[in-house]
Amino acid sequence: MKKQTKNRLIKVSIAAVFIIGIYCLWCHLLSDDVIWKNISVNGISLQGKTKQEALDALRENFETAYQNAEMTVRVNDEEYKVNIFPVLDVVSEEIVESAYSLGHGSWYTRGTDRIHLMNSGNQKKKVSLTPSAKHPEKLDEVLSEAGLDNAGTVVQTECRITDTALVITKGKSGLSPDMEKLKDAILNAIAKEDYEAVIDCPLMEDEPEAPDFDAFYETVYQEPRSALLDEKTREITPSVTGVSFNVKKAKKRYEAAKEGENIRIEFTLTQPEITTEDLEALPYLDLLGSYTTYGGGTRERITNLELAVKGINGVEVQPGEVFSYNEALGPRTEERGYQMATVIVNGEREPGIGGGICQITTTLFVASLYADLDIVERHNHSARVDYVEDGLDAAVVYGGQDFRFQNNTGYPVKISATYANGAVTVQIYGTKTDNNTVKLSVEETGQNTCTTYRSIFDEAGELLNREQVAYSQYKQ
Repeated sequence: MKKQTKNRLIKVSIAAVFIIGIYCLWCHLLSDDVIWKNISVNGISLQGKTKQEALDALRENFETAYQNAEMTVRVNDEEYKVNIFPVLDVVSEEIVESAYSLGHGSWYTRGTDRIHLMNSGNQKKKVSLTPSAKHPEKLDEVLSEAGLDNAGTVVQTECRITDTALVITKGKSGLSPDMEKLKDAILNAIAKEDYEAVIDCPLMEDEPEAPDFDAFYETVYQEPRSALLDEKTREITPSVTGVSFNVKKAKKRYEAAKEGENIRIEFTLTQPEITTEDLEALPYLDLLGSYTTYGGGTRERITNLELAVKGINGVEVQPGEVFSYNEALGPRTEERGYQMATVIVNGEREPGIGGGICQITTTLFVASLYADLDIVERHNHSARVDYVEDGLDAAVVYGGQDFRFQNNTGYPVKISATYANGAVTVQIYGTKTDNNTVKLSVEETGQNTCTTYRSIFDEAGELLNREQVAYSQYKQ
């Protein structure tokens, strides 16, 4: 008997282990991420959906049903439509989590959850979910969009900025919506799900909003700024007229004004020291002629070049006046800083005080030709130079040969001369009275002679004049 009992217990144990194993295997096979419950929320079945799918379906259902939800607010017999959808929201996370919890707890409870679900007959559970005012902070925005900011009988102050003044029409007192009470009334209607309600807007005595004169001052204030002329490009940065007004006086005038009265706050306009018109009236805005030659040489020659450039830079020549290179530079002596460098004498190169300054003369000569100035005196070197082609050089000797031109324009001209990194540049500024173009040409007339011509063309490219401006004869 004992043996039979023992055998029976063994069989029962084996069967229990087998059943438990089958149950565990079943629980393992029941692993998934979808809702088991047969639950419907607002007519949307959640069964078989993942949590995210269920949330998305409920969100879409909410937006479809309420995206056009409006309430009517009445102010003085005028109705305003208020879109309250931004204020609403629906809490669906808790319902979805509750529905999903069945079958998604501990892995070994999945089987019992499924058995419970089968025993309940899988009856569908229906849940009704309604939105609530989850975002009351957005009421100000939706009321403003509906136009309720300007509802009522208050006439707001109007302000307009002109070039010379702040023009104000003072508003008028009256009745305006009591926004706090109106928001409470809308929230109460939402709580009752009464979206068809017509709300009579509470009103209160109100005054027009005063202008923010400090903000207007920040908008119009401008420091006066003088016009600037770029010495290299000759471009003008326009001047700026200073603008300001007395804020304290403006506030007092507004407070003292009657409702509906027009007020004009005149700006204080401060002209800069140099206006755009001042610069535009200067006689040296237009580049009449320019030329650059290249050649540095020894330190002594470069010193001479720098002194000569300094001597003519900034020189102004009045209409009809004749410019003299020798007068502008004066004697070339050691006491004045000039040094020994190569000069050309009777076709030969030899040391001499001020050697090299003829490169400055030459550059000035060609710039004068392009500026269409009259050449009064010019001499070629006795031997050719290497920094300019034949017929365009200009030699000078203090007390003897000079280079001179006459300002044949009706306005002053000004010489700008620079030397940097082996380049000598001379520019002549003045006032252009036409759009003519100057072209230079040199014709060889013999083995060591040539003639230089200047041709003037109009803006259409038609030749207006061709004249001989120089004759050159070199010894070699």
